[in-house]
Amino acid sequence: MRHTHGDGVRFLALFAALTACADPATGTVGPAGSKDIVTEPTPASPSEERVALTRIARLVAVAMGNEPARQHLKRDMRAAPYREHKLELAPYLRSKAGRALLDVMARQTRGGEGDVFGALAAIRPLEVYMPVAKHRESWTGKAGVLVVSQLDESEPIVAFDERGSEVSLDRKVAPNQPTLSIVPVETRFDQPLTAAASRNVRDQSGSAIGTLEPMVPKGSSLVLCGDCGGAGGGGAPPPSIPPGLYLEYSRILDAKEPWFRGDPEIEVHIQGPTTQAAPTYGEDLSCSGEHAYDFRKVFNQDGAFWEGRVMLFSADETAAFASKFNQGFHVLFWEDDNVPCVLKLDSNALVDLLKSTANAFSTVAIKVFPRASPLVMVGVFLGTLFSNSGAWLLTNDDFLGAAVDQASAGYYYPGNTHVIMDGTTFNGRATIVYRQ
Repeated sequence: MRHTHGDGVRFLALFAALTACADPATGTVGPAGSKDIVTEPTPASPSEERVALTRIARLVAVAMGNEPARQHLKRDMRAAPYREHKLELAPYLRSKAGRALLDVMARQTRGGEGDVFGALAAIRPLEVYMPVAKHRESWTGKAGVLVVSQLDESEPIVAFDERGSEVSLDRKVAPNQPTLSIVPVETRFDQPLTAAASRNVRDQSGSAIGTLEPMVPKGSSLVLCGDCGGAGGGGAPPPSIPPGLYLEYSRILDAKEPWFRGDPEIEVHIQGPTTQAAPTYGEDLSCSGEHAYDFRKVFNQDGAFWEGRVMLFSADETAAFASKFNQGFHVLFWEDDNVPCVLKLDSNALVDLLKSTANAFSTVAIKVFPRASPLVMVGVFLGTLFSNSGAWLLTNDDFLGAAVDQASAGYYYPGNTHVIMDGTTFNGRATIVYRQ
């Protein structure tokens, strides 16, 4: 949901104040047409939030021409206890640590700090970070930084250089220049990584920001490796694990997360009916991901590959479902852009995709018989779901695909059990097994 504040009069005053930018070195207001201050044209019907974010991005970009502000920001991002070293922008600027950046931003406006925080008040919470790993792991605080911003993923990106000039960037290919990204918050800032459970890597011996990685013991029955973005998954399985349905391998071709949005937050949801009165109406039954509420379902896939063992559906959940329904449930892969493990109901982009999957393949849902064959695939649930309602699929999160039995779909990957189908498009493969 888009959050805006204030009336049109107040916003026009804010917009005018932020448009009159000052030279970051002298603090004086630049004349119209100054080569150092480039004012982009005002849209015919500007969105208060979009325009305010564009202004904030430009203020940060010009501030990157200031050596102390730039070095302070690099230092503070390196100290941020999150994997991509993200900072929540407004609280950071209000803190003592963010004073250097705030001072330079404020000097570019007629209203000083009030204009900066007034603009931030018109925008949903933002995070700032360097999303491209090679930038984050090589940038030592030198000049030449770009700043890119985006409000919603469907909107264009807007980027500036240190002179405040708008620059054109490719949405699909990251630039060679180190680039900061300012986007709405996706990070759980209330769940920092602790020093005992993480380590910073590839930081040029402390000169660069680096990447903070969780240290999850290999051989765990929950997650076999902390950074499973590459090949391998960490040794032999543990001797005993709680019974249940597990994901043990995942390969995603297109995570639908552009470079300026950083690492994807991949989640796996179990979805199906919850009441016998509506056996073809599905809801979220379980979620596995980095911020899952059940510790047994915590895993972190932020790259193309993941290998390990994470629970998707416990034995008790499986038995409770099977006692009420005989049509199976779905295993659906998502890239989360909202609240972790919550699918927000904002748009209706998936009904046709899942209908096409149901029409193309006869075995789409999963039914578990723990005492007999570990997994039996059935297509009844997905095939009839939309005869009543598909409202549970209204979401702004990026749908990556449904797990489909690979043999039924006409694929064969040794060691895997399923393929991930985005409609009728192949988007990866997975190993999903029931362990007793």
